[in-house]
Amino acid sequence: MKPLFGTLLFAISLFSTANAQLLYRISGNGLDEPSYIVGTYHLAPASFVDDIAGVREAMAAVEQVYGEVDMSDMARARELMLGAMMLPEGKSISDLFTVDEMSRINAYMREVMGVDFSNPLIASQMGRMRPSMLATQLMLLQYMKLTPGFKPTELIDEYFQAEARKQGKRVGGFESEEFQMALLYGDMSDAKEREELLELVDNNTEAIAEMQRMADAYFSLDIKRLGDMMEGEVDSGDMTLEEFKRMVTDRNRRWVEAMPEVMSSAPTLFVVGAGHLPGDEGVIALLKDAGYKVKAVR
Repeated sequence: MKPLFGTLLFAISLFSTANAQLLYRISGNGLDEPSYIVGTYHLAPASFVDDIAGVREAMAAVEQVYGEVDMSDMARARELMLGAMMLPEGKSISDLFTVDEMSRINAYMREVMGVDFSNPLIASQMGRMRPSMLATQLMLLQYMKLTPGFKPTELIDEYFQAEARKQGKRVGGFESEEFQMALLYGDMSDAKEREELLELVDNNTEAIAEMQRMADAYFSLDIKRLGDMMEGEVDSGDMTLEEFKRMVTDRNRRWVEAMPEVMSSAPTLFVVGAGHLPGDEGVIALLKDAGYKVKAVR
């Protein structure tokens, strides 16, 4: 798999990946009451909460939920997403690709959606999408097609924050939507975006198989397999060490620097992509290095 597309898959898994033991109790180091951290997979259904031992008890015990971002202002999030998704006014995706390349893109769209850019509605709705965003959308649509019962409005990350609000608990986030949009797409050149979409179009079977392997690792709670897959992205050259640092370890360190103040203010359930939890520079190890006791809840 080409490095650029490997990075896209890694990003999807990261904001959405898993850990073998998903829920951990954080105590000690001056905390009066314990807090918790749970790892999620962005494409996991909300119903999977019932498969995470102890998580409902943890939710009942805390006073606030902290995610990667605060999802409360969905209207603003959609506005930011739309802004990040679109090409400049007057530009369409067909301006960026050759006739042959557009033919390949259209063929993949027909496979996934049953329609392509020859459909006026699709052309108006998706024709101004940036190639990287179109690649992400098509990959997720293919995942939905292969996953009966998948409901994009009932996913696990949103569940925790919605449930917290229902119970009258506070909700917060480590990062802004602007930061995450910039992290994923901010420095991507037109050439990289073109390459990313064509890599999906020409290697879609491999892409979906990789996504499915990541999902399988999450649902089977296989921490070793997931850790091996993540390390393999760097070892194989699909992701550079600098990209891994920017997307994973730098953020882990910032989160762990922020967590003491958050936990001291009130017992907290932290909800993050579980790809951030394992490893020597993962959130769990960094919390232990900072003097906390971190124990799996079984």
